[in-house]
Amino acid sequence: MTLSNFDWTDKASVRWFILLPTGHEGPYSLSALIQNKTSPDLKIWTEGLSDSITLKEAVAKSFGSAPAEFISDDDLPPPLPPLPIDEEEIEKEIPRDNTKKEETPEASSKQRILFFSFIALVVLFWGAREWMQGLETFQLKRVQGMSTELHRRITQDFKFEGWKKKLFFKEYTPSDTSAIWLVTSGFQACEVEASFQSLEGKLLTMEDQEVSFKTKGQLHRHLVEFSRFEFLKGTKIIPGLYEMDLKAINCEWDSFTAKLGNSFQNPEASYATRMKVVLFHKGATEFNQVLDKLIQKKQEVLEKKKNEEELFWQDLQQKLQTLVAISIQIEQLLIDFSQMPVPQFSQNLKRMVEKYTRNYGHFLTEFVKANEKYFQDLEKSGLKDMSHKRGYEALVRTATKNIGHESMTLIEELQKVKKPTPELMRETSKKVKKKFQALKEGLNKRLIQLTEDRAVQKT
Repeated sequence: MTLSNFDWTDKASVRWFILLPTGHEGPYSLSALIQNKTSPDLKIWTEGLSDSITLKEAVAKSFGSAPAEFISDDDLPPPLPPLPIDEEEIEKEIPRDNTKKEETPEASSKQRILFFSFIALVVLFWGAREWMQGLETFQLKRVQGMSTELHRRITQDFKFEGWKKKLFFKEYTPSDTSAIWLVTSGFQACEVEASFQSLEGKLLTMEDQEVSFKTKGQLHRHLVEFSRFEFLKGTKIIPGLYEMDLKAINCEWDSFTAKLGNSFQNPEASYATRMKVVLFHKGATEFNQVLDKLIQKKQEVLEKKKNEEELFWQDLQQKLQTLVAISIQIEQLLIDFSQMPVPQFSQNLKRMVEKYTRNYGHFLTEFVKANEKYFQDLEKSGLKDMSHKRGYEALVRTATKNIGHESMTLIEELQKVKKPTPELMRETSKKVKKKFQALKEGLNKRLIQLTEDRAVQKT
C-alpha cells in the first residue's frame, strides 16, 4: 500500500490522481488537494503505490500524524504548476481494477451504439454483395479468330450461376480448327494442361486415322486458349470426337470482385478431369449429323470396295481360265497341223501361222497390255492391299508370255524344217502335247492357289 521510502519522498514532486467510478482525474499536488477542501476519505493514487489510499492517509504519511484539517497553509509548500499530461502513459501507469465496475448510462449507450453499428455494417455488406450478384452477367471477350456467330453462341450457352461456380469446361473451335477454346462460367484463373486422343471411327474423315496431341494455356476471364500443339500422332487436328485429359493448377480467384463474392474464401487449388469433347466449329449437334452421314457413306464405300474386291478375284480367275482356254486352242491348232499330209506341209504351215497370228498372237499381246492397264486403274481405286495384288499382275503377264513363247518356239522350229517326214510330224505332235500340258498344269495350279488366297482375304 505504501512506498518503501514514502516518509521522505519529496512531497512537492509527487503527482496524485483522484480515482472516480468513471475514471481518474489529475494529476494534483497534495497541497492542492488539501487547499481545495477535498474530503479526507477521497481515494487517490500515485506512481509507486500498488493500490489507492485515502487523502487522509497520504497527508499522515507525508506530514506525520496530524490530520489534514489541522495543518496550516503556511506549513505546506507552495503548489507546483501542473505537469504536461500524457494520457496514454498515464493509462499504462494506472493499475487495472479487475473488479467488476458498475456501468454508467453513458457507457451502456456507447456499447449499444457500437453493437448496432456492427449489425448495420454486416447487413450493408451482405446487401451490397447480393445487389452486386444480382447485377452480374457472364461476359466473354471475343478473341482473335473467334467469329461473331461463335461468340454469340458461347454467350448464349453460358450465364452467371454464382460466384462459387466450380470449373466445368465446354469446348469450341474455329472453322479451320487452328485453335481450341475452353470456356467456363467459373471465376478462377489457373494454369491449364491438356492432352487429346481421337476416338476410333469418330473423326470426320473417310480414311481411318488416329490423332493425339498435347497443349497448355492460361485460364483467364472464363477462357483458356490452346493454339500451340505437340502432336504425338498425326500432323493436324481433324474435326471429330476426342477424349481430353485436363489438369488445372495454381487456381485463384480471377478478380477482387470474385474474391469479394466468395467472401475471400480461396477456391480449390487444382482441378482434373477426363471427358469427351467435340472439336467441330458447328457444335455437337451438327457434328453428330455430319458423322452419321459420313458413317453411312463409309458403309457404302465399304460395300463398294467389297464388291470391287470380289470383282477383282472374279476377274483374276476369269483371266487364268481364259489363258487355259487359249492354251487348249493353240495346242489343238498345232496338233491339227502336225496331222496334215506331208506333201502339203508348206501350204498348211503358212495357213496355220496366219491363223495363229490372227486369232492368238495378236490376242496374247493385247491381253498383256489390258492386264497392265487393269491393275493401274485398280490401284487408283483405293482397293486395299494393292502391293500384294500387283503380284497377280505379274502372274498373269508371265503366264500369257509363256503361252506365246512356247507357241512361237514350236512354230519357228517348224519353219526351219526343210524336208518334213511323217516321223517328224509325229514327234512334233508329242512335243506340242508335252509343252502345253505343262502350261495347262501351271495355270490350273494358279487357279487353285487363287481360290485359297481369295478365301484368306474374305476372313
